[in-house]
Amino acid sequence: MSTATRFSFDYVFELASQLSAEEQERLVREIRVPNKKNKMVEYTVPGTPIISQEDIEEINRRVNDRVPMNTPEEIKRNNQELLDILLNCPVMTDEELKGFEEARKEINECRLAYL
Repeated sequence: MSTATRFSFDYVFELASQLSAEEQERLVREIRVPNKKNKMVEYTVPGTPIISQEDIEEINRRVNDRVPMNTPEEIKRNNQELLDILLNCPVMTDEELKGFEEARKEINECRLAYL
């Protein structure tokens, strides 16, 4: 809902809390989760829909007909490759990290001295 309206969930919640008790109950009845797989929230608003039912069916058909990007085996192999890369990354010691922090402090002090 926040993506579609470009308002934060807190703002939408604040607006909903200003509704009367009857309107809040109606809003709760109209909000439902149609598909637990993608957990998208579907809600209704008064007025005519912007997208026709034929357009919605065409979009759904195109989504369902789309060929998957990767097979499960490819996804598993890619995940294993990424895990191998992460496990082989060098790890910074505490002493090296402190050295970088001290160098950053010195650079900031020098920068501030010239301002």
